[in-house]
Parts: sequence; structure tokens; C-alpha cells
Amino acid sequence: MKKTTKQLRDSKQAALDSMQNLINTAESEDRNLSMDEQNAFNEAEKTATDMTERVERLERSLQLTKTAVTPVSFSTQSIKEDKDVQAFRFTDAAIAAYNGTMEGQVREFHQEAQNENKGRLFRGVGIPSFALEQRSTLPTGAAEVRPTDVGSFIDQLEANLVLGGVANFYSGLSADRKFPIVDSVATSWVSEDGTGEPSSAGALSNITLSPKKMISVVSMSAEMMVQNRSAEANLQRNMTASIAATWEKALLADADVSNAPASLWADAYDSGITTMVLDDLFTLEQQLLDGNFNPANSKFTYLFNPLAISTLKAAMGNEGGANFQVFDNNKTLNQIPYKVTSALGNGATETKLGALVTGSNIHMATFGGLDIISDRYTDAAKGLSRLVIVNLVDAKMSRNTGSAGGSFVKISN
Repeated sequence: MKKTTKQLRDSKQAALDSMQNLINTAESEDRNLSMDEQNAFNEAEKTATDMTERVERLERSLQLTKTAVTPVSFSTQSIKEDKDVQAFRFTDAAIAAYNGTMEGQVREFHQEAQNENKGRLFRGVGIPSFALEQRSTLPTGAAEVRPTDVGSFIDQLEANLVLGGVANFYSGLSADRKFPIVDSVATSWVSEDGTGEPSSAGALSNITLSPKKMISVVSMSAEMMVQNRSAEANLQRNMTASIAATWEKALLADADVSNAPASLWADAYDSGITTMVLDDLFTLEQQLLDGNFNPANSKFTYLFNPLAISTLKAAMGNEGGANFQVFDNNKTLNQIPYKVTSALGNGATETKLGALVTGSNIHMATFGGLDIISDRYTDAAKGLSRLVIVNLVDAKMSRNTGSAGGSFVKISN
């Protein structure tokens, strides 16, 4: 039966593992390999060499024939159709970290996590980014308590972010990533005879997203780690909610948080508005439009803290303000979406805070997958194990935000 490249690579890995085990056994006993061990080592080495040659030959054949069939591996296979990815559980990684033993799918995924981010040191069990990005729900057993849907970790993380669906969101980056930004484009008239030229060549700059380490800690019992997919879904929901809240609290803080991405709110352009009335919103819109932003594709979004939105609604009264359209069912103000979060300007002395932002200029990213580490000792007396999740993230705003015409303007009252 014809084998795929993944099956051939698995056979090669099994042979390499066998060779390593023979060496480890002999070294632990401070001796050379026995005759039988040497024969087994030679046979495993021959198998590994054969598998390497077969993989290379199969890949060359596929390339030369230009077939549409690609070698099957976790890195090339459709995530939606890969049953192994669909069946993957975070708790499997947690159990492996707890036991200190990686086998089967957990080991393969750990190796994939290392391969996609070779410069990252995994202290526990790695989960690759593709296992976080697209997950399909599986049929549930009769004994399981619904809801048991386990969705994409990345989708849940983005859904928990106030800026989710507004900002540009990138997942699985492997290193510092530079994004080009067009600051200006030079357009001018020239003579038909070819004389004259544009007075400027325009301007191109960039921003670079760099990983910042975020660590989440949760205590788990041994029983929790072997529960059904209901527990798995609950673990992911709580994990993504905590990560999102911590990340966004830093991005919208009144000042930069140590070791976290720089605060977008702290660097935003202060509109100079000192009141919180309906006309202020039109002023914010005008200041943003002065920056040559197109509302149709810039994803304009209002951000308010709870007291600010409460003040605005009180100002509107039952009838609403003149020329001010409110569609609460659609979460819009003057046909611009709005979101409310207590994270906005946290740490500020002001109480009523609002902003208007062009979401298309916000760039948020996660780097690689997750690193799952188990601490069995700190809470051992309680019968618990501490699960440590290491995540790498960053976020920045493109276009200058600290001056008029920037893509983030704010009200501090």
C-alpha cells in the first residue's frame, strides 16, 4: 500500500527513537552495545536512511508531475478536514506536561510547534498555531453535559477582545514582523511635453510587531484533566477570556504597563474636549476625518468606558440629540459602531473617557502557539496541579496617533 510522506516520516522517527533508546540504555549502564543491540541499531539506522530516501523521492515525484495532491502532513493538510486536529484537546497537553511524557499526537504537535518557531524555547508542551486557529466540533457522548462545543482558540480569543473584529488580527507569527505603512502618496499635474515632475516621492514607513510574553496560571485537579469535552470547552473559554482581558487592559491603559505592549490609549491624540456631550462626538469625527481617513473602509469605532456611555445616553434623553442617530439594537452611534469597556483609560484620574479609532490601523498578533507547563509541587498539599500557559502577543497602531490627523483621538473628562 502506498504510503504518504507523513507515514514515511513517522517510520523514520520510530527508527531514530529506537536507535536513541539503545544508546541511552547502554550509556546508563556504562557499557558498549551488545551484539544483539548493535544489530538492532544497524537495522534501525538502515530503516531511517531508507525512509529519508523514500520521502525525498516521493516529494520529487510530486513536484515533477505537478500533481494537485500534496504530501499529507500537519503543516500542509486542511485543518478543517484533519480529524486529528479536530480531536486535539488542551487537557491532553496538560496531562503530558503533568506526567512529563509526550506520546502520539501530543508529541507530534509539540514538534510542529518547535518547527514553526525555531527560535522559541519551549519549557513544557508546545501547541502549534494551526491547532489554535480552526477547530470543528465533534459529536458528544451521552454522558457529556452540553454545551460541549470546543471552538477555535484564536476565534474565542478575538471574540473576547473589545477590539476583536475591529483591528487587524494576525495569528501564528514566528518572529518580529514588519508591516509597511504608506504615510503619503505624491500626486500632481505635469506638462504634456514631459517637463515638470511631482514635488515629492511620497513616504513609506513601517511598524514592527515583537512578541511580549504573557503567562496565565490556573489550578487544576487530576480529575479535571481527564474529564470530557465539556470541561475542555470551559477551560478554553476561561483561558481566552483571561488572556484577552489582560492584553486589552494593557493596550487601553492610561500609561504603559511594564513588559506589555505599549498602550494605544496613552499614545492617542488628545482632542482637547473636556465635556461629554453629543456635539463632542461630531468633533471627534471631524478630527479623525482631517487625517484623510475614509469612514467606509477605515472601520471607525467608538470606544467608551461605562460612565461615558451612561453620560451620553442621559444627554440624549428620550428623543435623542438633533441630527444624532442612535441604533441601540445595532450598537451604533451616528451610524458608527461603539463598544464599551472598563479597560479604557484604566489608571486615569478622569472618570468619563471616550475615543474614536480607525480599526484598520490597529494591528494585533499572536506569535506561534502556546507553551503548556505543569507545576505539580506548589499546590500539591491541596491535591492540585498548577497549569502554566505561556503566550506571546503584541499590538501597535499604524499612522501617527500622537498628533492631529492620527488614527486614534480621545476625550478625557
